[in-house]
Amino acid sequence: MRNVLCWTPSEVRQVINPFAEHISDGVFRAVHSDWELRVTGPVGKSFQEIGDAAWSNLSPAEFLADFLREDRPHALAVILGETGSGKSHLVHWMRLHLRDDDQRMLLVVRKSGTSLRAIVRDLIGRLPVDQQQSFLDTFNAAGDGLMSRDARKHELLNHLAQAIREDQPRREADELEAELLDSLPHLIQDPYMRQAHFLGDGGVIGEIVDHIFAESNAKDRPERRRDFAVNDLALGGLDFVHATKLAKDALELIDLDPATNTSLAIEIINRNLDRAVARTLSFSGDRIEELMMRLRAHLKAQGKELVLLVEEFARLQGIDRALLQAITAQGDDRQCRMRTAIAVTTGFFASVAETAYMRTTHIVDMDQSAGRSEGQGVTPRALSEFAARYLNAARLGRERIGNWSEGAAPGEAAPSVCPNCPHVSTCHATFGEVDGYGLYPFTERALTNLASRVDRSMPASFNPRILQNDLLVEVLDNFAPDIEAGAYPSPRLLEKVGGAKLPVSVESALQAKDAQAAPRWIAALEIYDGTGRIVELPRRFREVFSIPPIPDALAPTTPSTPSAPVITPGQGQPRTVNPDDEAIESWIRGGLLNERVAVRLRDLLFPAIADAIDWDMLGMARADFAGGAGAFKRTSISFVRQSTRASSRAGVQMEIAADAKTGTALQGLLRAAQDQFRWHFEGGDRALAAFLDCLDGWSAEVVRQLRHLVAPTPRWNQAAGALQLLCVAAAIGGKIKADATAADIIDAVFDGLPSDPAASTRDLRNLFAKLSREREHLVGVVRAQASSLKGGRAGAMLDPLRALSPVRALRASKWHLDLDPGDNVDKVATLYREVAMNLSAAVVAERDVRLTWLADMEAAFGSSTPRAAIIAALDDARQQTFDAGISTENTRRALVEALDRFKTTQYDDAIAAARQLARLEDPVAALPQFGRGRANAVEAGTALRQVATQFLDAVERNLEQDGVGQSAGAADVARSLESLEKDLGAIVEDLTALTMQGEPSRVA
Repeated sequence: MRNVLCWTPSEVRQVINPFAEHISDGVFRAVHSDWELRVTGPVGKSFQEIGDAAWSNLSPAEFLADFLREDRPHALAVILGETGSGKSHLVHWMRLHLRDDDQRMLLVVRKSGTSLRAIVRDLIGRLPVDQQQSFLDTFNAAGDGLMSRDARKHELLNHLAQAIREDQPRREADELEAELLDSLPHLIQDPYMRQAHFLGDGGVIGEIVDHIFAESNAKDRPERRRDFAVNDLALGGLDFVHATKLAKDALELIDLDPATNTSLAIEIINRNLDRAVARTLSFSGDRIEELMMRLRAHLKAQGKELVLLVEEFARLQGIDRALLQAITAQGDDRQCRMRTAIAVTTGFFASVAETAYMRTTHIVDMDQSAGRSEGQGVTPRALSEFAARYLNAARLGRERIGNWSEGAAPGEAAPSVCPNCPHVSTCHATFGEVDGYGLYPFTERALTNLASRVDRSMPASFNPRILQNDLLVEVLDNFAPDIEAGAYPSPRLLEKVGGAKLPVSVESALQAKDAQAAPRWIAALEIYDGTGRIVELPRRFREVFSIPPIPDALAPTTPSTPSAPVITPGQGQPRTVNPDDEAIESWIRGGLLNERVAVRLRDLLFPAIADAIDWDMLGMARADFAGGAGAFKRTSISFVRQSTRASSRAGVQMEIAADAKTGTALQGLLRAAQDQFRWHFEGGDRALAAFLDCLDGWSAEVVRQLRHLVAPTPRWNQAAGALQLLCVAAAIGGKIKADATAADIIDAVFDGLPSDPAASTRDLRNLFAKLSREREHLVGVVRAQASSLKGGRAGAMLDPLRALSPVRALRASKWHLDLDPGDNVDKVATLYREVAMNLSAAVVAERDVRLTWLADMEAAFGSSTPRAAIIAALDDARQQTFDAGISTENTRRALVEALDRFKTTQYDDAIAAARQLARLEDPVAALPQFGRGRANAVEAGTALRQVATQFLDAVERNLEQDGVGQSAGAADVARSLESLEKDLGAIVEDLTALTMQGEPSRVA
């Protein structure tokens, strides 16, 4: 037996149809499983009051017998459950066990293949002919077949608007509800609003019109009531432009508080939908109650009872509440006894009126019934029984099922195909069987494992439709080619049912054994074993599916042990689950990585990766590139699907991928970290090997990015760029002489910078300030990449070959920054681009200010006036006034202090530097010259002139007051002061003119 298909894949969906009402009675009998039903009667006054103790377990036959008890004046069974839980299946089963005969009339409302109008028409048709006409007259007022679908939608909207007009505010309602009742009809009847919101295809109005008039099919079979939702009333935008005034009033009212008012508007619309539907149907709730009363009276006269089976109560929307009122009325001497079973969603039933709830006789919870046996939870045996009948039906095919069904006795089981198969012995021994129906290509354990994957409610409950759609049909149809090709179970199937869930260490170990066979092994172990261990599957099982043996696997398990528990992902053979392991496994499988675990991993990975890098070989200083302000830091490490955003500030960005080997490595790292980084735990050798492999890759990626950050190109080298920027800063700061050698320049670069440069213009001073702020970083880059390394640390001396070349290149370019950082965005490249772009303009502006100042100085004092001459003249005037006893009104001390400051300035040096600048065509080439002189020369000169002026004014006033102007001594003083005032006045004029140019106080 190898790669066998004992069914026809193209016919699978004809037999395994999840919609019970769409399969033939023969197929239904062939696949039906008798599960115990969870049944109770009403408790208290509402469904919510039912407690666990109220429920009892009944077989379907026991439930039906209780439903048909003769001593019941009426029966109302409500069959509850979510979509796919088997509600319609139970109603279908009841229909097969009830007959329309002399004792009862059987009415069945199918879930699909009918319309609300057809249902009402059928009810009318059950009356005697002479009683039908008045109902038909009312019914035919709807104009069957005479109106288009669009016209029906308009009609429904008209009836809805009118129903809202007739509505009254609830007793507890406020003014808002009354205002909405007045304004909503205008909104619904507005032509623009209808076209924009209500008449479109796929909208709720179109669905309700189809519900009333069109036969439903499997695609639009109702699972719930069709009501307005928030999306159906998504108002705003152009609505305020195009709507009529009355409709705008409704829009504005809703827009006052959209969240609250939209919900209230939807509640008002939905509570009036039933009346609108009934009027569109042209058959009101009152007429429904009257019709049912007439029918029951007619049957009473015939001595019959009425049994109504409704496969989906939502099928009756519009008349459902009126019909519910009619069917809860007990039989009496005028009306026949009525037994009703309705399939309904739990939400709708929880909302029914107290009266209807109290008259319920049976409440069946299908959510808690499917897959249960003898009061237990969902069991592997029950799942196998369910699947076995479908598997057998798929092998029989629809035609053979039909032939069997024609002569089958009630309750007779469908014949098994297996006894006639040549592989039956091997197949049943390997895969198991239930009542003679083979489970191939599944086993009991595989079914429970797969059911737990496709149905998230397992094992607490079980949804038959999910198992049919997402498991049986998938494997028997879509994956049949894999079985034939010897590729089953495939990784594609595993991915389809939720992906691998094995511990990542196990998955990694399987890949290490054989990377090509590992995907098949993983799929087989996940589906057919589920213990989370590397277990050798039975030989015959492997041969059937052409699966190679797993080297060094544990002893094989029996895949179809009847007593095997439901194996949910992560269960099976008990294993201790470490929270960290669980978090990493969840991440590997596609989930988010827990941030707590991510932080711990970063703290462990960062030093490990940094230690793994050969910094000497890399030619970088670890302290400058790893940690702190370096390009590689803890925040450089991020993880795929981490729960927080990755940092974008680090120069190195390394994202760790989520795969099996990585998971094994990270799990092992966390475990080893708890025991002083000893890897002495189960699977530690594999985890260490995985970690070392990953560490090689991670460190190589960090090295690659670091090299990219600093990698020299024909036009850029980070260390060279940093060194040239340091040279420019030293030149502007006055640390480099014009005739300095390359060695002198390098010494000056690392000798520190002055806090205040000689530059006076804003642009050049700003460039100097930026370079000063980044000096420490620039020095670090140079030392990290251009110094002699030892043990990954920067040495005390620069490597001459790395340092001299950039300095010589800068001198050869006449101090122009000619390197091209390209699109590099690191700090050095960004700063280099900015300085290179602005240096020339800044230097030109500085030169122009200095040359203007030089011209003014030479015009005022001549081409050779030294600082000493100014100082001597003021000292002489101070001394003469003192000797003559002339009062200076306390200005003498200020003059002395100003002279002391002026004496410390580099006034003459600034003049000389300015004269040299005047002789150069390229000012950048003379960059070191801009560091000569001191800006305090102008500041001190300006202060000196102000104090000297006050001094001279005071002397003149006192000479005139004392009348000493005619004495010989006073005349000498006056002449000295006149000459001094003339000279200083010229200086002050020059200084004042400079003050009007860019920050003259900074002219050197």
